[in-house]
Amino acid sequence: MRALAEYIMRGRKEATLVVAIASAVPLLFLLAAAAVALVVLRRGLSESLPVIGWGMLPAVAWVFMGDITPLLVILGSAALAVLLRERASWLQVLMAVVPISLLYTLVLMLVLQEPMAELVAQLETDLPEVLSANGVDESVQLMVIGLLKPLLAGSFGMFNGLMVLISLMIGRSWQAGLYNPGGFRAEFHQLRLSPVVAAMFWLLFLGTLNLGQLAIMAPIATLPLLIAGLAVLHGVVGLRQMGIQWLVVVYVLLVIAAQVVYPLIMVLALIDSLFDFRSRLAPASGPRDDNDPNGQD
Repeated sequence: MRALAEYIMRGRKEATLVVAIASAVPLLFLLAAAAVALVVLRRGLSESLPVIGWGMLPAVAWVFMGDITPLLVILGSAALAVLLRERASWLQVLMAVVPISLLYTLVLMLVLQEPMAELVAQLETDLPEVLSANGVDESVQLMVIGLLKPLLAGSFGMFNGLMVLISLMIGRSWQAGLYNPGGFRAEFHQLRLSPVVAAMFWLLFLGTLNLGQLAIMAPIATLPLLIAGLAVLHGVVGLRQMGIQWLVVVYVLLVIAAQVVYPLIMVLALIDSLFDFRSRLAPASGPRDDNDPNGQD
């Protein structure tokens, strides 16, 4: 990946070529978005506009073929890269991804109206049988079915927001690898929500979970909590020098047992906002890591 990052930073033509090829190939748009983030973080938005404009033309073509996700992720990654470059704050990035994900949700509800309606109809047919088999009360079943469409739409928006964050993190890690080794690792390990922000996202999640169409916000509100909780785990593993295998276990469990692990990570983010586990585990003294977010020096 370092070789790819070096190639991207050779010049505008090279960066545009990488973005264009990656956005044209199915499932490689994350690399295109990461390349855009790298260029924006290092060069700024004004110098990056030609790369973004020409490079994402294949993503625009995908829109006409029915897939708007590459375009959304590339644009979102560029927007958050501008914010990170200007403010040097991952906390502000996590807060900004919420309205971006909401915007994505509304766009996807419009663009994918028919496919989403078909999916909801299928779930409305199959879900009652599954819920009944698990002993769920009929009134609860009706409530769940009524929330299917907004929760599904919100989940789509949240997942697109997650891909934007992943792309931005890849781009930032490339930048750190080239100009500021260890910078991104230090930033992510130190990422922590304030108690007010963590409580706000939890209240937004719980408060909208059963509010009709406003339930689209419930999945979106979980995204900053998920990232902050993962940052806690990465930070603790790093401080304790426990080895990457522990993080592999966490991510595997997050995939195969998301219904249990995801809420636990959200709770961890809230608890850490109050008690700051990493400060308690950190050595009392020692050299600080260089965590310049943009590597401009």
